[in-house]
Amino acid sequence: MGMKGRWRYVVPNLLTSVSISLGLYAIGQSVAGKFDNAAWACLICVLLDKADGTAARLLKASSEFGAQMDSLSDLITFGVAPGTLVLAALVGHKPVMVIDAIPLFKPFVYVSAFLFVICSALRLAKFNIVKDAYGKDYFFGIPTTMCGAVVCAYYLTLRKYELPWQFYAALPAITFILALLLVSRVPLHKLGVRKSMAMNIFQFSNVAAAYVFGFMRIFPEYLLAIASSYMIGSVLYLLLKGVRAPQLRYNTASGVPERIEEGETDSGDAQSGDAESDDAAKPES
Repeated sequence: MGMKGRWRYVVPNLLTSVSISLGLYAIGQSVAGKFDNAAWACLICVLLDKADGTAARLLKASSEFGAQMDSLSDLITFGVAPGTLVLAALVGHKPVMVIDAIPLFKPFVYVSAFLFVICSALRLAKFNIVKDAYGKDYFFGIPTTMCGAVVCAYYLTLRKYELPWQFYAALPAITFILALLLVSRVPLHKLGVRKSMAMNIFQFSNVAAAYVFGFMRIFPEYLLAIASSYMIGSVLYLLLKGVRAPQLRYNTASGVPERIEEGETDSGDAQSGDAESDDAAKPES
């Protein structure tokens, strides 16, 4: 490959580097006690999440290196940064809210934040192994992008409306639940073109509004509402519809996960196990 061909790989990797930088900025702002800046930086990373993958597809510059780099970026921006925000805002050097009314509150904050980061790493690591094994229609487990967005948007909503301490006390509990959902097998629709024109218009309008509000740093309650309602509504609908994560087996020779089709039994040369996958073009976040 000539130098001209290699240059097209620079654009998606540069966009990924921007996300990493914003994630590190968010962590630094949390440590400095500027929690609003940290939360908005994470939300902007959410809006930029698909930019590198889209650029790679348009430029025909998809690569294993880019996928690994994007996965590391997602861990920083949607795992470590939100976890740091929760820790710093509730038990840091200058916490935004001091809560002494709940026994063992501080240890629980640490546990929930640590678990959130660890589960984010587990989810992203599993994606790097299985990739397309679950197909292109659903996520199984909630993506790190959405979980990080909910944590940050919830915090900003608390700040905007100056809600009482009980709402702040719920933040580590929400973080703990989201951590478990990261490594769960619950189904979630992937965003994409639908058969219904009305649904496509509704989906596009909300995504467009999210970009406008996110970059203008306004209406965090709206961002929280669309993220949480999409997550809860999609999960409940698909569970009631009977959508379940398929069983996978690992080929002991190649190490590649394979879907076990309905009615098929596990063969002797493959090891049965669970796995999960997100978008094939780039790691979900």
